Amino acid sequence: SRVAPRAAARARIALGSANALAGLVLAPRREAGFDDKVIGSACVRRFVNDDGEQWLMWYSARGRDFDPDVLSIATGRIGLATSTDGVSWTREGAVLSENRDEWFFFDTAHVGVGDVQVMSSQSQRTGGVAMYWCYYFGGDLARTAETAPKGASMSIGLAMSSNGRNWGRVEGEHANGAILTPSDDPAAFDAAFVGWPQVVMRRPEDYVLYYHTIVARTGNYVVAAARGTDGVKFNKVGPILSAGPPGSFDERGAGARHVIEVKQQDGVRQPRFLMAYEAIDGAGTHSIGLARSDDGLAWTKSGDGPIFAPSAAQGAWDGGAVGRPNLVPLDGGRYRLFYYGQSGKGAASEQEWSGIGVAECDGTDWSAWTRVGSTHDARA
Repeated sequence: SRVAPRAAARARIALGSANALAGLVLAPRREAGFDDKVIGSACVRRFVNDDGEQWLMWYSARGRDFDPDVLSIATGRIGLATSTDGVSWTREGAVLSENRDEWFFFDTAHVGVGDVQVMSSQSQRTGGVAMYWCYYFGGDLARTAETAPKGASMSIGLAMSSNGRNWGRVEGEHANGAILTPSDDPAAFDAAFVGWPQVVMRRPEDYVLYYHTIVARTGNYVVAAARGTDGVKFNKVGPILSAGPPGSFDERGAGARHVIEVKQQDGVRQPRFLMAYEAIDGAGTHSIGLARSDDGLAWTKSGDGPIFAPSAAQGAWDGGAVGRPNLVPLDGGRYRLFYYGQSGKGAASEQEWSGIGVAECDGTDWSAWTRVGSTHDARA
């Protein structure tokens, strides 16, 4: 059994350093459940009204009972957690699982969350009512090769909900139900998979879908974009952020990312968009970098190093890798960074610790992040 060694390792981490668990807000649960093995990327939204703050987190997770033949990444099902402060979270359960109704769809093996937006539409889909739009990704039960895992060739889909909890899949234009698929050309840069989507509306009827893939020829990750007019149908633009030079912190490319539109200040010249992106160096270390853009399509990397790196604290839960960033604006120009972290390198499913962390900055120095402390039990 592996349960005892993992539990012992967690105890060592907890006792090894006062800062070992700094920032951790959601980890695999102790009790059996859909999220008791690994928790991956998260999409966090903050809503403010007369009653105070409401925070919603949709997150990817996998349980110990999940099919072991499915691609070993931090996906499986999508869960929901709620909070009043963005630090202490209450799990609400799984809200979107692998597709068991349409055997020919792209998401029959596993799903993961990319982005959740609240948007209204005048189309017949929503009748003009504001809805939650979940852009997610997943893989089917097919294998790309005899020895390959199930679900490696991933596509992007869309689901809608009136409350963020009960979701209905929107059948895309592709035969497998997806709204975006890998290229049919084996030589294309995104022939392997398309995943981790995020959608930004630059202006009415101008949507940009960001995603990433791995280029089979080089083994490097690349961020790409597609554009559409309705948030449902997209045409690919091509790569927009690629690997850095040899020896750089993003030598092996850029992966999961989060784009935000920056509020413009009078008399201050600054790019309209910022992108926090997961960077991979030559040794396989994952950190988070920053890029800037005036139009959301042409990007310039900011600085020669990451803005957020794995923790240097002894035995830290996120000392092995950090990535899959999600930026949330706060009052007063401050920002929170939600991120995926793990204690070592390698597959997420093999980690002693993995989960979602949070850090804050003042919005002026994007490299000065402080992990947020919490007394909440992240494994509850």
